[in-house]
Amino acid sequence: MPLSHPAHTVYLGVPGWVFAWIILIAGVALFAYILYKRSILIRRAAPDPRFSQIGKRVAGLLLYGIIQKRQPRYLWAGVIHLMIFWGFMVLGLRSIDLVTQGLGVPVLNPLMETGFGPFYNTLKDLFELIVLSACIWAILRRAIMRPERYEGSHHWEAYLVLGLISFLMITDMVYEGTGLLMDASSGKGWLPASQLAALALSGWGPQTLSGLYGTSYWLHVLTFFFFLNFLPLGKHFHIITALPNVFFKRLSTGAIKPARWDAADIDDLESLGVETIEDFTWKHILDFYTCTECGRCSDNCPANAAGRPLSPKLLTMKLRDHCFDRVPLFGKEQGQDAGQEGPTLVGGLVSYDEIWSCTTCGACEAECPVFIEYIDKIIDMRRHLIETSQNPKTFNQVLMHVEKTGNPFGKPAAKRADWAQECGDIPVKKLKQGDTVDVLFFVDGYGSYDPAGQSIACDMVRAFHAAGVDFGILGPLEKDSGHQVRRMGEEGLFQLLMEENMEVLNEIRFNRIVTVDPHAFNTLKNDYPGAFEVMHYTQFFASLLEAGRLKPSKPLEGKDVYTYHDPCYLGRHNGVYEAPRRLLRAVPGLNLVEMKRSRDRSFCCGGGDVILWHEIEQEEMRMAAKRIEMAREAGANVIVTACPFCYIHFEDAVKTGGWEDTMRVADLMGLLASTLEV
Repeated sequence: MPLSHPAHTVYLGVPGWVFAWIILIAGVALFAYILYKRSILIRRAAPDPRFSQIGKRVAGLLLYGIIQKRQPRYLWAGVIHLMIFWGFMVLGLRSIDLVTQGLGVPVLNPLMETGFGPFYNTLKDLFELIVLSACIWAILRRAIMRPERYEGSHHWEAYLVLGLISFLMITDMVYEGTGLLMDASSGKGWLPASQLAALALSGWGPQTLSGLYGTSYWLHVLTFFFFLNFLPLGKHFHIITALPNVFFKRLSTGAIKPARWDAADIDDLESLGVETIEDFTWKHILDFYTCTECGRCSDNCPANAAGRPLSPKLLTMKLRDHCFDRVPLFGKEQGQDAGQEGPTLVGGLVSYDEIWSCTTCGACEAECPVFIEYIDKIIDMRRHLIETSQNPKTFNQVLMHVEKTGNPFGKPAAKRADWAQECGDIPVKKLKQGDTVDVLFFVDGYGSYDPAGQSIACDMVRAFHAAGVDFGILGPLEKDSGHQVRRMGEEGLFQLLMEENMEVLNEIRFNRIVTVDPHAFNTLKNDYPGAFEVMHYTQFFASLLEAGRLKPSKPLEGKDVYTYHDPCYLGRHNGVYEAPRRLLRAVPGLNLVEMKRSRDRSFCCGGGDVILWHEIEQEEMRMAAKRIEMAREAGANVIVTACPFCYIHFEDAVKTGGWEDTMRVADLMGLLASTLEV
């Protein structure tokens, strides 16, 4: 007669509990060894302070790690993942129970003999059916639908793991089902999965059922420990690292990490940026281990969509494989043999074009369900290229201009406020040391010298005047905010610009800074150390609108259909979505429609940061042109933005695309100013 407990079974003449202990010790020892080897690079990597605001981190872990809020952004793939993930959460207790039963130390028996036992057994059976269905669904989806974002992923590994998970569900169902048929199962409650297995096996004889009962148990336990040790070998390492990665996620957006967290002054550093894998921070190494290869990052990357040689997913996969090669599980580390050198990381494993293709728009980071960070890694590799003079040659003159004149155009600081002469009779106060003003209008380089930027700056002046705002500008005292400079990788020059601007800002009394450019807004708000309030003009004028100080009254003429483009550094990086739309809805006669990709899924125009001064040759279609097509698909003939760089790039795309007769570009500030009585 078969016995009711796997610990009492006999395996090849050896008591079952002995075999169970052998499996446990071998499996746990191997798993601990693998994790130790994987942890070596994390322990060697650069520091990264991720232990602040524990309460906020725990809340994020619950929302994004346990509830998995980002998964349903891709609906059906998200549903499949949620079914499997929550199944793992529920069935983890079952795995512990099975293993400890086999060891002869059934620690969960007291719990299972309470009222919780029947409830959990039913829940366990339901989730076994759910997880098995989800695995079959995922296998068919990969094999038949073949989503494009999975291209380049390790498909064989995905099929293997889905097969292993399915096998774990089936072996437990068979184990419980044969137990029911032999009255050997201790399971109580409604057991739909076990009863389904029992129905399928109901015609089998007692001796066969007895053998199947023990065999299914041992196959389940062996598969469990094989699965456990297989996870850290590839992309499914994320099953172990995802929750820690979510817990240690960056708590704010927009800012760039310093050159190194443990150095107060970059002059104290022997080198800047990332040259070897150990130069990344420990959190970035954890990122590499956590990539699920889901491809959501690349699917939303505008550089990838435009045909540039950048796929955030493939970049992470390459760097993860490099980590595994750098410290292999067995054998010597790369570079240990005399004269042996590993592959060059920057410019070799990761090409120059990959590094410079990134627009730092943040679409990849906003989509990643496990909060992998890309921008800081890209910037750190750029820092290395800048320091070693491997940057594009077109940067040299721009950086020289910024260093000498405080602006990328190389124009004299004395002419920085000349644009104000084009604003009519409205006086523009030029501030000096000791002055007091309500609003400091930070114009930045493009607002000061570029014709399109100057026009937007004048529109702001008209709106300030219409609302009775006490404002002033820094004029020649102002230097470039340094946003693009820092994201190009020129950390030293950024620090210089920041120090010079901070010295001026600390000498003038004001209540808030208002900017025309989302990039300046972002860097003043997130990169600068000051405690002052920084607002983009959309936020500031939306507040005046609500206070009744700003009253658009002149209706727009014509029957144009408008759509709003969310600039990356206003939207994704700083969460400003409603203020621009409130202003647009306040414009009399404006018909507004939304593009499919809007708000945090907005599509970058390609106009930010390094692309201003460096063109990537390998590009199938310009990002701005793709965005214009999206606006046309939404039924709009006017695309509105709140960023001078977006405005410039859209204007150029309309001209080069031959859309002058069917599409035009408008800046939100210009629209608003045109409706005001000044």
